[in-house]
Amino acid sequence: MKFKIPVEGGEDEINMAPMIDMVFLLLIFFMVASHMSKMDRTPVELPVADESKVPANARGRQLITLRSRDNTGEEVDIIMNLKPVEIDQITPYVRNLLADDPKAEIYLRADRYAKHKHVKDVMAACAEGGVVNVIFATFESGN
Repeated sequence: MKFKIPVEGGEDEINMAPMIDMVFLLLIFFMVASHMSKMDRTPVELPVADESKVPANARGRQLITLRSRDNTGEEVDIIMNLKPVEIDQITPYVRNLLADDPKAEIYLRADRYAKHKHVKDVMAACAEGGVVNVIFATFESGN
């Protein structure tokens, strides 16, 4: 067998196709990662629960966030799809959600300072719209 030994100073070829493929893969990765980082990142101090469980089916639920404007919890902002909404807008939205997906469910993130009356109002609006399955977001206490 005869091997060809490259002579120094000869022309070396660099295959650019794998490098271009990697650049496109990195571009796609960063585009997807930046989109996911824009998903609901509304800062909320969640309450702590001793018996909290992570549900197996929390994905695909409609997210509603109640954020307290101060530590008294008298005034709250209701946020759906990163947009502030009023309490009377929840029921029609939930009805439209159920028209698209009859098994639609709600994931409720309420600030620990928010008064229960606001949580109750959101739950009533969801029930009036037809959704009865609501999961509450909490932190585990570690006990």
